[in-house]
Amino acid sequence: MREPILYEFENYWYAQGRDLVLDEPVSHPLFSGEALAGMLTELRGRLARDREEFRPESLNSPVADGIRSFLGEWFQRIDFPEHGISTTSDRSWAMFDEGGVNTLGRNLTSEEACLLRPWPKWLYVRRLIPEVRGKSVMEVGSANGFFPFRFAELGASKVTGVDVQARKHDSAVWANSILGWKNVDFVNTDFLVDFSIPAHDIVFVSEVINHTLCPMWAITRLVTLAKETLIIDTGVFESSHHALELSTGWSRSNGTAQMLSYQISDGLLVSFLKVLGIRANEIVKHVEAGAGHILYMIDTRGVQERRRNGEMKEIPVNQRRSALLQLTLPE
Repeated sequence: MREPILYEFENYWYAQGRDLVLDEPVSHPLFSGEALAGMLTELRGRLARDREEFRPESLNSPVADGIRSFLGEWFQRIDFPEHGISTTSDRSWAMFDEGGVNTLGRNLTSEEACLLRPWPKWLYVRRLIPEVRGKSVMEVGSANGFFPFRFAELGASKVTGVDVQARKHDSAVWANSILGWKNVDFVNTDFLVDFSIPAHDIVFVSEVINHTLCPMWAITRLVTLAKETLIIDTGVFESSHHALELSTGWSRSNGTAQMLSYQISDGLLVSFLKVLGIRANEIVKHVEAGAGHILYMIDTRGVQERRRNGEMKEIPVNQRRSALLQLTLPE
């Protein structure tokens, strides 16, 4: 990473690799030691109940057959309490990896994290999100539907889950056919290019923008979709310098591409939000120190109002139409 520099010209400043105005957003720890202890107790209690209350006959039921029909797709644990079963009741149904942020800073083992995922994440998210009762809420990258179901439980008036992966989308639709939420809808589409998606009061996105082809465009889209609040939970470099790093995954058997992931620096993400017209005092960061993980709570009400009033001085003139998604598309 090269050192950032600042040039002074006759009528403007040129900042390379850094923010010109270092007005930092408010920053808090993602969770305290006390909160972590409570979360771990709650999560391990859930695993203990799984063992104590498990009914073998539940694995021979229509719901179990439905879960099996999406074998290999259950990245998230979906619970069906009325049927005494979840998508991890049979260990072979679960998806196992390193566990990521669901290990809560490696305080859960990878196995525990994968059997619970994303309940660990939800325990810190639910403490930080604004009141959703009576609001429209959208999750981009909704996978099997875990977070839309939680938002519905909290009283959201309308919940939309958007996912580009057809089988993940289908698994969420099936899960909701069992759970029966009338105000939850799932859409199989790519939010990057589908401009028919309506704006929602609150937009939640967790570990998604880093897996898109164009993460800065993804952030631009998300800002336009959030009427009041945008919540971005993502992996970052904890650095004020501007940096963007690409990682890729490849199959060892046939050499085909399996995944891509960008790592964005905190400094770049915050500076780009400012270029889109969001002010530093409209961003609150919740940092899992040393874990390369930050949850950004972004108040978008001001930027939407400024955009409506044509107050867009933060956005370069030649980018304004793109930033506002005023695109000329073919018929």
